[in-house]
This record gives sequence, C-alpha cells and structure tokens, in this order.
Amino acid sequence: MEMSKQQHIAMQTWRVTPDLMCILDAAGTFVAVNPAWTSTLGWTQDEIVGQPFLNFLHEDDIERSITAFEKVKVGMPVLRFENRYKTKDEEYRWFSWVAVPEDDVFYCTIRDVTEEKLREQTISAQRDEATLREQFIAILGHDLRNPVAAIMAGIRLISQDTHTDRSKLILGEMQASSVRMLELIDNMMDFARARLGDGIGLKRVMCTHLEDEISDLVSEIQTAHPSVEINLSTSIEDEIYCDAPRVLQVLSNLLGNAVTHGTKGAPITVKASSHSGELHLSVSNQGTPIPENVQKSLFEPFFKGNASENTHGLGLGLYICSQIAQAHDGKLSMETDESATTFTLELPAFDEAADS
Repeated sequence: MEMSKQQHIAMQTWRVTPDLMCILDAAGTFVAVNPAWTSTLGWTQDEIVGQPFLNFLHEDDIERSITAFEKVKVGMPVLRFENRYKTKDEEYRWFSWVAVPEDDVFYCTIRDVTEEKLREQTISAQRDEATLREQFIAILGHDLRNPVAAIMAGIRLISQDTHTDRSKLILGEMQASSVRMLELIDNMMDFARARLGDGIGLKRVMCTHLEDEISDLVSEIQTAHPSVEINLSTSIEDEIYCDAPRVLQVLSNLLGNAVTHGTKGAPITVKASSHSGELHLSVSNQGTPIPENVQKSLFEPFFKGNASENTHGLGLGLYICSQIAQAHDGKLSMETDESATTFTLELPAFDEAADS
C-alpha cells in the first residue's frame, strides 16, 4: 500500500526532529521511540523499546511520574510534566512531557529542558547570593559596628575618671581591642564588597592637603610605636585626585606590616611624592626578603604568610590595599631583597575624559 503524503511527512518528522517522541502502552512500556532518544540519552532504540519507562527515571521522580501516567490512562492529557531520565553515562536529563491517550496507547512528545533548568538554577543562585551579600554587609556595617562603637564610647567616658594603674591598663587594652575589632569589621566589609560584586567604594576628589594628612598618620603610628624609627620624606606638589581616607588606609596597613615584620631597631622609610598629578607612595623596611613562593600569594585574600608571626589579622590587609589601588586605576607593587622590602602605591593623574 502506497504511503500518503501526510504519512510520509509524519515519518520524516519522527526520524529527524530533535524532540523526543514515543509511544507507550497501557502498562507504561515503550512501544516505539524515535532516533532523538539515542542522540539525547545514548541508549539505542532496541535498549529502550520493550522496557518500562520507570526503568529510566530518577528515583526521586518515580512517584510523581506514576501519578501523572495514571491520569493519562483515564483519558486526561498531561501537559508539560517534567521529570529526569537517566543517560547511558549515568547522568540525568530533564524532560518536559506532553502525553495524549488514543485507543490503548499513548502518544508522547518530549522536549529536553536540561539547559533551561540549569539557567533557572544559575539565576536562583545569583539571586540568593545577592540577598546573602546584602545581609552580610548589613550585619557587618550595623549589627556589629554599632555595639563596638558604643563600647568604645563607654571606655572613653570611663577613662576620664580617676583609676588605679591596673584599671587604666585594662581600659587601655579594652580600647585597643575595640579599635582592632573595628578594623576587622572594616576589612571584612571591604572584602565582601570586593568579592561579591560591588567593588571597593571610592569618593575621589582633588586633594590639596594629602601631604599633611600623610604626615599626621605617620606621627600617629610613631606615637603608638615609640621604639620604632620612621623616616618620612614628602614632596607632593600637585593636587592628587584620589580618595584620601582610602590612600591613608593603604599607608596605615603598609606601615603596620613594616612595624610587625621589619628588623627590630632598624628604621622604616616612608616616601611620598607627586609628578604631574601622579602619586607615588612607598614604605620600606629592613628584614628577611619575602620568599618567592610567598610573593605569588601576597595580594590574595586570607593569605597570612608565616602564620606564626601574625595571629591577629585575617590576612585581608594587602588584598584590600591592592583592591584600593585597582579602584583608583593604579597599582600596588612590591620589591624585596637583602637590603629592604618596599611596597609602592602608584596612582595616576586625574583624567577628565575618563572621569566624565
């Protein structure tokens, strides 16, 4: 009997369509499957035909699929029902089914929606990450910072009263610990912003007093460490386009590292200069050169080098300093040898075209 044109088109569609098509009997056994099953799942047609559809299902989808099939058996069509089918490589693909009963069999068309599912999962994960980021920064910026600030205010008030030498010592230690807690909170907030998408925040303006602010910071650190000699040399003759508090944050961190890791009794050198609006700020200290294997990870987060020498920090200082440099379109570099270890911050001059 000659095949009609419609039958020919139907057979061609069955063979070439990328969508999966099949016929199931009333027992849920595959009567026929089109070639798309093999290209999608890896099973040959002979390996599928004659097998119950349950044999290929993900175990978590078996009960739902049985319920859906019972509906088809009583004449109810199933539209866009989704379940997972096992590939020959022991992986799973998501299928979306349309099943229509006719006589004693069921005609089904199936679309592979695995990629759509993956996109949905990615979007959901990104949404969850954004929510987590907001919650994390809110906790650091408010729930932790406020009580620490209150403790520091209380310490300042109590310190104004007359106390014994021992109580003054304890209050001093409490104040130092509170300051350290605020530093840790600030570092964690900067880290969260840098790694979760917001970046290090800057408020850049033309700074005319940066030289004085650098001098004041060096004096503060010198006062806090009277046994350390810090030599400062400045020649900033231009206005510097920068976020001055962030620049001072970098300097404070680099000086703190120099005090901690430099040779005891050896001077620390700070140089700050400008040329045509470009800023060069360096901190040098004597000491053992930084090993090559350590240099590779120096600006990575949570890297603490020799942990035995630094038990108080999170290992975020240099990472945040490098992020501050990048946010300024500048760079933070390091040179080390037997004579000295030097960290240098370089910030470019104001570019009106780039800033507009």
